[in-house]
Amino acid sequence: MRVKWVKLFSYGAFVYAILGYYNESYLGWVNSVLLSSYSIDIAIVVFGVWRVAVEKVRYVRIRIAVLTALIATIWIMFPLLTGSTFFDHHLIGTTWFFVYLLIIFLFGRRADCGWNCACVGIRETAGDSFRQNTLRGENLWRLRHVKWIPLSLILIYLFLWAFYPSAYFTSQYESIFGEVFLGIFCASLIIVPVTGNRNYCRFLCPYGALYGLIGTLGFYKIEADREKCIECGACDRNCEMGIPVSSLVKKYGMIKVPDCVGCGRCVSTCPTKALEFKDVRSYLKKPVPHRLENPPLLVKEKSA
Repeated sequence: MRVKWVKLFSYGAFVYAILGYYNESYLGWVNSVLLSSYSIDIAIVVFGVWRVAVEKVRYVRIRIAVLTALIATIWIMFPLLTGSTFFDHHLIGTTWFFVYLLIIFLFGRRADCGWNCACVGIRETAGDSFRQNTLRGENLWRLRHVKWIPLSLILIYLFLWAFYPSAYFTSQYESIFGEVFLGIFCASLIIVPVTGNRNYCRFLCPYGALYGLIGTLGFYKIEADREKCIECGACDRNCEMGIPVSSLVKKYGMIKVPDCVGCGRCVSTCPTKALEFKDVRSYLKKPVPHRLENPPLLVKEKSA
């Protein structure tokens, strides 16, 4: 019964986030921060506090605590107090956007998709109760290539922004691009109970595709000790992005794909501790914090 109530409130957070966006953009029911584009951030902070309190895995608990703190400070308080959206790295072409590309190159896609993204944040906090519903399978892994379509749209905008920054069609492209993908994002939240909480991140997020590409060109990876691997499949069953971790370990000895968001689930559930995070700190001979104790219960596989 308690699980059902958690799922009900979690789904209510999705609806609240969607209504906030549509109220501010189209409906105009009320003029309030509580029902606006900030609704998703408010939901993340509320559920984030709960998730930090109940999470057993140290790395995941720290990651969600940092995510919640960043959402509260630079995504809510900073723009409300200063009127500036400087730290919104999803604003294509801004100074901070390019700075964040460098951060992604150094630390991987997880710098956004694991630690500092509202789109992911609501899935990681309110959406945690639907994590076990993640669809997996070879066909869905092949479907990951769909994300290069939205990535191409970002690259087109960057081209327009660079060569025609003040042109009418550039602003129109930005407006249509934003509305279409916000609409898709909202729709993806509605079907989370059926698909699992990372549906948008896996197949459709244009930023995730860009950051994933930059991340694979950079230093981030999950390195594997193949001698320790006992092929139990725990990593596969717990990856919310549907990555065939064990197959990649067997073939390459590491996971270095654009899809990895560094959530730490595969590392934490490996019973032999065969997986280890690597990023720019590894090349500087500095340890990368990754030791994860008290692994969560393994989720049951659900294929499509």
